[in-house]
Amino acid sequence: MKKIFYGWYVAVACGIGLACGLASVLTATFSIFLGPLRSEFGWTQPQAFMAILLVTGAVTIASPFIGALVDRFGAKRMIITGFLLEGAVIASFAVQTAALSGFYIRYIALAILGLGTTHVAFARVIAVWFDRHRGLALGLTLAGMGLGGIAWPLLSQWAIGEFGWRTAYVIVAVSVATVGILAIGLVVRESPATMGLEPDGAPSVPPATPVTTGATTGASTGATTPTTMQAGYTLAETMRQHSFWLMLAAFLLIGMAVQSLILHLVPLLVMRDVEPMRAAQAQSMVAAALIVGRLLAGVLMDRFFAPRVAVAFLVGPVVGIALLASGASGTAAFVAGVLTGLAAGAEVDVTAYLASRYFGLKYFSRIYAWYYSAYSAGAGLGPLLTAWAVEHQGEYTGILYFHGGMLVLAAVLLSFLGPYPRAFATAVDRR
Repeated sequence: MKKIFYGWYVAVACGIGLACGLASVLTATFSIFLGPLRSEFGWTQPQAFMAILLVTGAVTIASPFIGALVDRFGAKRMIITGFLLEGAVIASFAVQTAALSGFYIRYIALAILGLGTTHVAFARVIAVWFDRHRGLALGLTLAGMGLGGIAWPLLSQWAIGEFGWRTAYVIVAVSVATVGILAIGLVVRESPATMGLEPDGAPSVPPATPVTTGATTGASTGATTPTTMQAGYTLAETMRQHSFWLMLAAFLLIGMAVQSLILHLVPLLVMRDVEPMRAAQAQSMVAAALIVGRLLAGVLMDRFFAPRVAVAFLVGPVVGIALLASGASGTAAFVAGVLTGLAAGAEVDVTAYLASRYFGLKYFSRIYAWYYSAYSAGAGLGPLLTAWAVEHQGEYTGILYFHGGMLVLAAVLLSFLGPYPRAFATAVDRR
């Protein structure tokens, strides 16, 4: 019986860790806690959603620095430290008062101190452990956000109902920190080399001429060498390429539209007289679709040109927007949420995959951090813009169509991406 490559255990553990990470917990619980907080303190929706904008502003600024730290000190150390800090900040919400300043400060602290638990670190681990199966491995790992998206809304809603929102914050904090640290600490290794292995479990090959940029050295075969795994453009070289800026703009737009739909799904359904628990179940359905989207996108990217895969997955949320704009509140709203979840899962997979294929792995974390920053900036601006629109217009229709237009523009931008540099492509990509 063939032994399972240890990298797959690493991918599963990273998926569990990512389920407990900042991006998963914040996205899955923000709207669940929003109702009780607004009810107790009298905050308006735009006031509350300003926290998301501040989070994404902090993430946008801090992510490149975290990426550099991951490249320098290793992903595992940054992830475990991030979980300790994330849990501490989430628990501090239990003493939140009516002062919005305290609410905002806590979210800014959560964004900065919890960044080690995001895709910036986890994608680095997977990109180093896998090459030929990188798409599937990324999909498996990043699907962890879907697991978190299923668990945390339901846990949060249950804890709020049983113990109140203050204790619920503590329960969530202890849960995410404990599960995340155990998964990463017990299973994850920094690279296959630490266990005498090669990426994908491939046999060792003799060292080749070092590849430091996108040159085609060593690219004529399907084998992965230690040198090609450490090949890559510098950040300065990356920023001189048009593909960097096309992707940055596209994922900014995708973040604005997709995260607006996800974060506003519960408030939208409640506005249409859907009961809170039913709305929470709808958000969990989004998370389930996110899992499917990430796994499916990962499999497809290992077989087809990734920008085309990304464009195909953008069709789903456009259809979802049309359903929601038409007034959907029952089954159709659930379908819209599922279509959005599929796209949210796929696009995050695609971002990490494209960064590794266009620019290599040597400086992967600091380059990928720019895309994470762009997506995060969009994820903050979009929901706040949506909240303002709803506050002034009293309904979601107009802003939904605006988000649909942004997704179409993002698809156009991605369609202009050219072939991967040969040094960073697999044998399948070079056909």
